[in-house]
Amino acid sequence: MALDLFLFAENKDMLLTLLGAADVDPNDVLPASTLSDRSQTNNPWTLVDEKGNEVEDPDPAGDRGFSVSLRELDEATKIEVFQKMRGTERADRAIGIEINPTRLDSALRGQHWCSGAGKGYQYGTRDQAERLINLSALKSAGLTGHGVNIVVVDQGINKDYVESLGGIYAGGMKAKADGQLKIPGEGKFPHTNLRKRHGSMLLRSIVKAAPNARIFDLPLLPKRIDDVGEFTVLAALAKFLFAKKHVPPNESWVFLNAWGIVNRFGESIRGDYTKNPFHPLNLLVSGLGPFPGLGDRTDVVFAAGNNGQFCADPRAPGYDRLPGNAIFGANALPDVTSVGAVRADGKWIGMSSQGPGVFGFGDERDHKPDFAAPSWFAEPQDAALRSGGTSAASAVVAGAIAALRQGWQTNKVTPKQMRAALIDSARKVDRGAWNARTGAGILDLDAAIEILTERHGPPLLS
Repeated sequence: MALDLFLFAENKDMLLTLLGAADVDPNDVLPASTLSDRSQTNNPWTLVDEKGNEVEDPDPAGDRGFSVSLRELDEATKIEVFQKMRGTERADRAIGIEINPTRLDSALRGQHWCSGAGKGYQYGTRDQAERLINLSALKSAGLTGHGVNIVVVDQGINKDYVESLGGIYAGGMKAKADGQLKIPGEGKFPHTNLRKRHGSMLLRSIVKAAPNARIFDLPLLPKRIDDVGEFTVLAALAKFLFAKKHVPPNESWVFLNAWGIVNRFGESIRGDYTKNPFHPLNLLVSGLGPFPGLGDRTDVVFAAGNNGQFCADPRAPGYDRLPGNAIFGANALPDVTSVGAVRADGKWIGMSSQGPGVFGFGDERDHKPDFAAPSWFAEPQDAALRSGGTSAASAVVAGAIAALRQGWQTNKVTPKQMRAALIDSARKVDRGAWNARTGAGILDLDAAIEILTERHGPPLLS
C-alpha cells in the first residue's frame, strides 16, 4: 500500500496552524517562496462566466483554499500526523487520505486496458471486432434474424435511425422515465447527436448481426438510476405488460438490457434488488414470477456492467467495484446471458465488471459473466463514432443470438441450451477455465454454429 496524506485549509494561515498542531515543520513540506507570501494560494481553478471570460476575484487574498501533500514524510510520521488530526476540530475538512492499493494495478500492461490510460492502442474498428468473433459465419450460414424479434430495453431508439441502418423497426411500448412519457421510436435525448446516443450505438451492432430481425423499443431507462427500488419495480411492470402483449409462445424473442446498477447506495434497502433473487424484476426475468414460462422462451441478454476494479464508472463506489461484488441484480441471474467486454483485439477491458455473480442467485452464480464480446471500437469510416462499455458488448451478443435464432427457434433450442452452446464454443483465454474477467472466453460464432449443429441438428431456415 502506498499512503499519501495531504492537508487542506481555507487559506495559508489556517494551513500553517494545522501543520503546527501536527508538529510538522512547514519548512519540511512547503518551499521557502511559498512561506514568504502568506496570501498566496495554490488553488489552480479560475472562475469564468458563460462566455468563457475570467471572473475577477473580489478578494484575491481571500479564502480560496490551500493544500499541501505530506508524501515526503516517512510512513510512521504520516500515520502519527493522521492520528493527531483526527482529534483536531474540523478535521473532516482539513485532512485527506489517499491509499493507493498498488497491487490492484500490478498486472502486466497487456493483461488489462483502460480507455485513455495510454496502455496500448486506444480503439480498434468494427471490422476488427467482427473478425474477432467470426461474425461473417452468420451470413455464410444464411442466418440474418428473419422471423426473430429483439426488444431493446434502454433510453429509447429512433425509428428513422433503425431504418437508415437497414433494420426493421416493429414498434414498442410507451414507458414513463425521467418524469415524462417516452414514445417508442422517437429516441429523444436532448443535446446528444442522434448517431451518438446510447440506443443508436446498440442498434448498429444489432442490425449488423441480424439485419432481418424485427426491433422493438421499450424506452424505460431514465438518464440515471438514482432510485433503484422505484426503477426496478417500474421495469418489472413494463416488461410484464410488454411480454403479455407481444410475446406469443411460437416466436423467438431476444431482450437486450444494456444497463446495470452502478451504485447500490441508490437502494433504499441495500440489496433489496441487487442481491435478492425474489425481487419482482428478478422473478420476472427468471420466468418464475407473474409471467411463468417467459424465461423458457426468451433469450435475455444483460451487460455485465462497468464496475471493473481498474477503471470503473466514476459513479461506482469502492464497495461496488470489486471482483465478486460488481455484477448485481438481474445481470447476475443464472437465467440470463451476462456479457463482459474485451477490446477488438481480445484484450480484457479493466472497466468490465468481474465475477463471480452475487450470492444467492443459484448454483451458476460463479459463472458470471458468461463470456465476453468486443467493445470500445470505432466505425471504419468515422473514428469519432464509437461503441463502448459492456453495453456495446451486450448488443453484439443480442444481435448474434437473434441471427442464430432464425435457424434454431426457441421451440427447438431453449434459451438455456443456446447459452450453453455459446459458452462451450467461446474462445478460451484462461486454459479453458472460467475466469472472473471474461467468463468462459470470447464469443466465437463460427464455433457456436458448429456446436449448435452437432447438438440440435442443422439450422432450419425460414
